[in-house]
Amino acid sequence: MKKVYIKTYGCQMNFYDSEKIKALLIKNGYEIVKSPEEADIIAVNTCSVRKHAEDRALSFLFSYKNQKNRGKVFCLLGCTANLYKEEIYKKYNFIDVVCGPDNYSELPEILKNSETERVCIIGESKHPFISENPIVDGGVSSFVTITKGCENFCSYCVVPFTRGKLISKYPEDIYREVEYLVENGVREIILLGQNVNEYGRDIEENFHTLLEKIHNIQGLLRLGFLTSHPKDIQDTLILAFKNMPKLYKYLHLPLQSGSDRILKQMNRQYTMARYMEIINKVRNACPDITITSDIIVGFPSETENDFNKTLQAIKEIEFDDLFVFKYSSRPLTAASLMKDDIPKAEKERRHKIILDTQEEIAIKRNRRFIGKIDSVFVLKPADKKSGYFLGKSSSNKTVLFKSTYSKPGTLENITFTSAGRRYLSGCSSCVSKGE
Repeated sequence: MKKVYIKTYGCQMNFYDSEKIKALLIKNGYEIVKSPEEADIIAVNTCSVRKHAEDRALSFLFSYKNQKNRGKVFCLLGCTANLYKEEIYKKYNFIDVVCGPDNYSELPEILKNSETERVCIIGESKHPFISENPIVDGGVSSFVTITKGCENFCSYCVVPFTRGKLISKYPEDIYREVEYLVENGVREIILLGQNVNEYGRDIEENFHTLLEKIHNIQGLLRLGFLTSHPKDIQDTLILAFKNMPKLYKYLHLPLQSGSDRILKQMNRQYTMARYMEIINKVRNACPDITITSDIIVGFPSETENDFNKTLQAIKEIEFDDLFVFKYSSRPLTAASLMKDDIPKAEKERRHKIILDTQEEIAIKRNRRFIGKIDSVFVLKPADKKSGYFLGKSSSNKTVLFKSTYSKPGTLENITFTSAGRRYLSGCSSCVSKGE
């Protein structure tokens, strides 16, 4: 029995893919091991959205290349495989398998062939989704991918070139997977897609209907989704935060820049005024909602005035949290043809200013929950604090609370007693309501 080790980098979708790959390989007679040293096959599932993540993944594989003479097979999976294709062999000639995200269903056969020859399979596939159910090992939360690919072509983003065109998973396959997970003890489902709002456009379905049907699955306690694009937000989704009690009151809505000029350069297809309209609608429908966002600083030609517009937008909106990135050029993108003219030191300065600003805002936003009672989804005992548990509030805030009897996978009423930058603290105020 061949032993396989898989190391994963990048987004939640990559981690979901890796779990599905493990299930597929186990079904086909492979054993999954916990260290590269034990493995016959070392695979890394890669991310190319930012160069740093790409470099880390390739460095990991490179660090084990001296074990090539022991007969180990090296596999490059994921976005980096699709981005560089056979070119990767020129710099990393010890790699045996290059496999893109749409071709994972073929991995059992690919690995057999890799014993005698190099294999490079990228691009589109007739079976872009692995049909095997993921392994459930006692966890109470799971991701489920509902789409692959993106056709928005934001000028900085490599995803359309690494993940391909939009492909929606058929709703019956999604329901079947969610029902399987719930039957096996999972109580929280997070739906994944590069832009979930586009779900079903290619198969005459729609995201709100999918969300509603999953919400009604018996035994499911919490439901969420990532990520939305501002140009595709519909009023029906905004109302869902108010009308679906299992749905986390949480919206991740990438802004990227507060400057209309930069948004146009980025090909984001909305204005700052439209973004503010969405924020106001969402908060009017659901006042306690958590809203997070992505920001890119140092995009080509970003002036101090452009940056200040972004900073002002952050102060005005008061996001609950931000993911702030320094622009880095990615191959094939429209922005890669622009001059990367913002010095590294200036990117660092702008990055720090936004992080420091958001620090104060996040603490302020969290403190508004002090004294309130909320139904918290219990995730697990806290790793480093005996007698405490970790959970998620109904608005998707991380909660650390003191308890001696809590059970993961249930809902528990928690009184919030204090708030920090990253989480709320509280104590149990009644017995669990979960099953």
